[in-house]
Amino acid sequence: MATWRRAATGAAVWSIARMAHAAGDDVVRIALIGCGNRGTGACREALLTQQGPVQLVALGDLFADRIERSLGNLIKYPELKAKIDVPPEHRFTGFDAIDKVLAAGVDLVLLATPPHFRPMHYAAAVAAGKHVFMEKPLCVDAPGYRQLVAANAEARKKKLSVVVGLQRRHQQNYLDGIAKIHEGAVGKVQLIRTYFNMPGGGRAGTPKPPEMSEMEYQIRFWGIFTWLCGDHLVEQATHEIDVANWVMQSHPIRAQGMGGREVRKGPGNGDIWDHHCVEFEYADGTRHFCQARQQPGTWTHVSDNVLGDRGEMTIGTGAWGYGTLSPRELRDRNRKVDNPYQREHEDLMQSIRGAGAYRCEGDYGAESSMTAVMGRMATYSGQMVAWDEAIRSETRLGPKEYALDAPPPVRAADDGSYASAIPGVTPPY
Repeated sequence: MATWRRAATGAAVWSIARMAHAAGDDVVRIALIGCGNRGTGACREALLTQQGPVQLVALGDLFADRIERSLGNLIKYPELKAKIDVPPEHRFTGFDAIDKVLAAGVDLVLLATPPHFRPMHYAAAVAAGKHVFMEKPLCVDAPGYRQLVAANAEARKKKLSVVVGLQRRHQQNYLDGIAKIHEGAVGKVQLIRTYFNMPGGGRAGTPKPPEMSEMEYQIRFWGIFTWLCGDHLVEQATHEIDVANWVMQSHPIRAQGMGGREVRKGPGNGDIWDHHCVEFEYADGTRHFCQARQQPGTWTHVSDNVLGDRGEMTIGTGAWGYGTLSPRELRDRNRKVDNPYQREHEDLMQSIRGAGAYRCEGDYGAESSMTAVMGRMATYSGQMVAWDEAIRSETRLGPKEYALDAPPPVRAADDGSYASAIPGVTPPY
């Protein structure tokens, strides 16, 4: 039976500009943990950086088929193929793939597994002295948040470079807009409104194949299970929640809200909700009203809106903050807009090489992820939830044992459906 174990050994910290490279050259050796679509995209962007030579040397995932699919998608690009050297012995599977990858002579690890695993993988990478790119959200519960906080302190101590996939922090229209807000363009901020309303999400509607274990099913379809994704309020709307925290340069002190499951019902729909509406309150009384929805046939809208006592500003619109531009259009190098997905990797490589600002973004990544978790605590419970109590919660979402034949923390009913949170019954913490 395969079981996950935490990496217990550390490794020497290096930075090309600050310390000697272990191999005596300036190639940044990259590994990817989590070989799904987003992980493969992040790997592509890391390999396209213009800051110096890079090489993909290891891949890790729970499932071998995902490794092979990811590798196949990467090597089909001529501009990437020469930068990829991942022999079969460097393709690691299982819950302990993170340990094997970290021992494979890598310098930078890209973390893109389901969010439940992010805190433990990040902590292991930092302990091993690796630079890190990690996708958002960074946690799904308070114990994970506390693990992130500890790892962030260690990363700064070791001068490791860390970038988080909250790409709006690397996106020029957001950098410019929020700088103007901080300079007083709208006066004192009084209200923030954000929307992440989409027609659907995850892989809803796909029942478990009879030959597949319950654990494997839930991990393969992680976007519809709270213990793995945190609910779409956490997995998706963390982008907008991070923008609000960025505007306020702080986290909220409390939250309350409502939501539920109106269309996400029956087999194949996991246990997450399909709509949330949260009111976050900051220490100075400013409110952030946050909508997040995944319902077909409803108003689709994504935007970040800031209202002050002297005016208002919409910073960005659309799922990627650039209106109607798609990710494919953002990747088009001939476009005049800056691609924030590429920019975050350029910024990371500059930090690693000492050629630009030092970046250790885990702090705001953890804070915004936990803010989203606090919002879910409020909607699931129907209670007012305070930040200081939320971050001390001992409720851990996750299984007791990591193995494909072990029981996951939620189980299906006889008809294949899953019970979900009930406001007034589900405890907040």
